[in-house]
Amino acid sequence: MTTQQKLPEIEEIKDYLKSFDFFDKYVHNRWEADFYADAHARRFKKTLEFMPPLAQGARVLELGAVPYYMTCLLIRFLKLKVDTLSFYEVEEANVARHTIESVKYGEHYDFEYRAINVERDLFPFADETYDLVLCCEILEHLLINPSHMLYESHRVLRPDGYMLLTTPNVLQWRNVISLLKGRNIYDHYRGNGIYGRHNREYTPAEVATLLEANGLALERLETVHLYGSPLLNRIPRLFDNRRDNIFALARRQGRMHMALPETLYLLVDEYRNVARSSIQMGVNEIGQIGQGWHEFESGGPGFRWTLKKAQFYLKNTGAQNLWLRIYCHHPEIAIEPVQVTLLIDGAPVGVVSLTDYEWHDYGFELEDKYAQSVLRCELMVSRTWIPERHGSSGDSRELGVAVSRAWLC
Repeated sequence: MTTQQKLPEIEEIKDYLKSFDFFDKYVHNRWEADFYADAHARRFKKTLEFMPPLAQGARVLELGAVPYYMTCLLIRFLKLKVDTLSFYEVEEANVARHTIESVKYGEHYDFEYRAINVERDLFPFADETYDLVLCCEILEHLLINPSHMLYESHRVLRPDGYMLLTTPNVLQWRNVISLLKGRNIYDHYRGNGIYGRHNREYTPAEVATLLEANGLALERLETVHLYGSPLLNRIPRLFDNRRDNIFALARRQGRMHMALPETLYLLVDEYRNVARSSIQMGVNEIGQIGQGWHEFESGGPGFRWTLKKAQFYLKNTGAQNLWLRIYCHHPEIAIEPVQVTLLIDGAPVGVVSLTDYEWHDYGFELEDKYAQSVLRCELMVSRTWIPERHGSSGDSRELGVAVSRAWLC
């Protein structure tokens, strides 16, 4: 519980939420408003109970806030300051703001309507803005890269800020019984877009892996039975991992980085999401590098070695220069410099000559035609080397140059 405020009981939650007019104004369906409040009241109460210790007025970012039921509960009962994001691209509206009102409780709220795709877009907020990111019932809807959402959540969290995530438990007892009876447990196809259905549900262990891999230290994880008899919450052991929902509370730790655990991802090299104009190896390069790179190494500034050719992508919104932070360790560099050529869309942009074993920043001037586009970049290295042939036993990699950063300015 975040404050000393008394939390509402289930019936109070239902009565309070049904008093708002969101569905009347924007969905034109009063029945859905009542159904949604009745169906999810227990989850809302459990979420309030699971909240970390935050002071009144603490800043919260709520992902997937529509229809703002959880938002209103956070404001009324915990006195928190909440910003909202809609979580997928199919949620398009002809309004810039949602205005909702409860005549019965004398409350009126005006929420800015921000609709983004949380697994591809950058959150429209500055670094280290929030004390908590709330992510309720979103993870199961994502298709491609939930780690992007977690990276952006880590970015906007203050040091030691929290993330509270809830999602259905794929190991729940209903699924086990359905499989034993020969029934399919996958969600129906939906007419409201690719994010309308549950695209992948998770085990508790997978949720923990995903959070911790992306710099969010798990503090508390439970499964809770919400949509059937609450008696199952009182039976230990047998139902510990079989309840229908997962609740996870994690805290931001360490440096920001995006990680794609191999237990959850395949063919990562083929994933492309060019959202940034600056990449740093080991932090946010995933989705913006292509072929031609070795694994990340954490020594020094953190870097990746290239092969003879290496691809990367940057989003340009008007920059005039592209910069690279590069290091070369070719054993014969004193005899003959190593040349690195930068190509954009297959055309040479510039060449730099590396003559020592120091990190250097090199700038390349961009033509006007590259001002508003995704830059498809390639580095070509004049000479590579293999450490094994120069005394490093067991290292048979072909190495070009080490790259720490690439950025536009």
